[in-house]
Amino acid sequence: MNKLLKFLWSKWYLLFIAALAIITQCYMQLLLPEKMGNIQKLISDSSNNTNKILIEGGWMILISFSVVILAFIQFYCASYVSSYVGKKLREEMYSKVNSISLADYNKYGTATLITRTTNDVEQIKNFMLMGIRILIMSPTMMIIALVKTINVQSSLLLILLISLITIILGMILLLYLASPLFKKIQEKIDNLTIVFREGLTGIRVVRAYNQEDFEYKKFDITNKDLTNTYIKVNRILSFANPFVQILFNFCFIGIYGLGFYLINNISCNVNFITEKVTNTITNISVVAQYCMQIMQSFVMFAMLFIMLPQASASIKRAVEIINIDTNKDNEEILAFSPDYSNYQNELDSLYDEENKKLQPLIKKFESEYHKKFNYDLIKYQISIMTEKDYEHSSLKKDFNEYNKIHNKYHLKRKEVRAKYRHNVTQNLSSSQKENIINDKFKNHNLKGIIEYKNVSFSYPDTDVPCIKNISFKTNIGETTAIIGSTGSGKSTVVNLIPKFYKVTSGEILLDGVNINELPADIVRDKIGFVPQTALLFKGSIKSNLLFGNKEASDDEIINILKIAQAYNFVSKLPDGINSFVSQSGKNFSGGQKQRLCIARSLIKKAEIYIFDDSFSALDFKTDAKLRAALKNYTKDSSVIVVAQRVSSILDADNIIVLNEGEIVDQGRHEDLLKRCKVYQDIVASQLDKDEIEKTLKLKERVLNEGGNKDA
Repeated sequence: MNKLLKFLWSKWYLLFIAALAIITQCYMQLLLPEKMGNIQKLISDSSNNTNKILIEGGWMILISFSVVILAFIQFYCASYVSSYVGKKLREEMYSKVNSISLADYNKYGTATLITRTTNDVEQIKNFMLMGIRILIMSPTMMIIALVKTINVQSSLLLILLISLITIILGMILLLYLASPLFKKIQEKIDNLTIVFREGLTGIRVVRAYNQEDFEYKKFDITNKDLTNTYIKVNRILSFANPFVQILFNFCFIGIYGLGFYLINNISCNVNFITEKVTNTITNISVVAQYCMQIMQSFVMFAMLFIMLPQASASIKRAVEIINIDTNKDNEEILAFSPDYSNYQNELDSLYDEENKKLQPLIKKFESEYHKKFNYDLIKYQISIMTEKDYEHSSLKKDFNEYNKIHNKYHLKRKEVRAKYRHNVTQNLSSSQKENIINDKFKNHNLKGIIEYKNVSFSYPDTDVPCIKNISFKTNIGETTAIIGSTGSGKSTVVNLIPKFYKVTSGEILLDGVNINELPADIVRDKIGFVPQTALLFKGSIKSNLLFGNKEASDDEIINILKIAQAYNFVSKLPDGINSFVSQSGKNFSGGQKQRLCIARSLIKKAEIYIFDDSFSALDFKTDAKLRAALKNYTKDSSVIVVAQRVSSILDADNIIVLNEGEIVDQGRHEDLLKRCKVYQDIVASQLDKDEIEKTLKLKERVLNEGGNKDA
């Protein structure tokens, strides 16, 4: 919420102009009934008042024109401010999403993050557009109109006050009933986005299995669920407008009824009675118009009330993303502060306070459900519960209380980290930071040797370790291969090196230094990473490769493409390296995308190269040529290859065999074939003895035919 106020305050001058324009507009708008009353009095007068009537009419035209100009000014200012807040919120959220850890990313999911950055921000922007105007206009209109009513005919004020109090009570009741449903609407929009995105992403699989009807039914169920919630909300809010209109009509009836009652009680001489009746009728007409202005402002206020619950839910969801503490994922920079020990003490103190308050809730949960407390698992269980079960569950109260306590201390820790990070940023230059980092290494020239020491890791949403007691070491100019069955933890092992996740236990060393002591950007700067899924960005082939090295020349790009065995097909494209790449690289085949992704990592000239099953879409001949070219290019770097095919790693310097998250053996192909049962089974499932020999001979022949030439 502070962020929103900060964004608003940065445009305080526009808010001031908008407020001034709105207040002036309200005052001038309420002059119109007064001028109309003057005209009525002039018409009822027996004298010839034509000129005076024209003058009053001219003033009304001038006032109406002024109101239009002021309305344009205030709407422009409000639109600009609300659009600015929407823009800054999107920027803040996009920046946050790009800097959060993969654990936080997986916690929310792609669909939810997209919905919050687009739909929720749009809801907030629209609410601000209306709110800036209505929150100033409605009270101003009401106060001026009430003051004028007192001056014109104070006896009619009672009717207005009764109507206003009734409207306020009615709106509060409707808001109370509708508010919980708006949060559910945003959550169900998330669910709809997830189903829709999943269907689009997997459209080939859906069509291949003729499951279009199944996907349609799944989408239809989610869509109907969202629609039914919208219907519930609209059913409740549908009472708002008729309720205000009925009260508006009753208010008119009351004003005219009380007015004519007052006229009926006038007793005096005939001339005075005529004048008094005329004035009273004019006053009734003027007050009725004031009443109409007040009621219209309350109709707008009612619309704002209708939007408030949904905007409130959207604000909470957006703020939840903004409040993610990214400093905790890159705390190493804080170690540069001379007050680092004080920083750790402050954090430890906050953690201790939080644990003391959370322990009763955790113990209560464990005693009731007879299982170890796991926040992410509980959150998932709640997400699949029906609304009725959740409402009657004791879990609701305890979970909300847990979140309240945790969020309070989470924000406190975020403030502490931000404070110390600011101190480090202010007090240390980039060269000083670099010197501190270099001092951690015995040799300032990083070699890129990675060493795992008894590393274990569990994902945040499970208690079961994914990998256990992993230990191995890479060497410069050598290839370390990781092989194992599906789900054995191969990708998890390599994802720990770029600090996508933090190890649960053990340590990973980069040239003898624990990577937990190094900022993530320093570690990642030394790595050329090719993920399991080949992903290209919309743009050109050149722009995608410059992602790895912004300073690379065209000649360097072409040379790298040749090493990655991609230049053959790139050179045949009309625009060569400037050829267009569609979103996700959909205008290239799987093998072409993999080779371009490999080229993107190679152009970085990194100390460590990680290939996570990045050769799976290549044919044997291209694979053999690429590996031969890589051997020469990466002679001064460490290379880690995750593979499914045995034929791809036969010549690796060290093959690590994983089974159920543990290393069962490691060594060269020939040695493992003699002693490792798991490796023997993997080889036997893919190749027999003759095929191994044929594979090696074929590879040798391919290399002799044109080892380093482009395929």
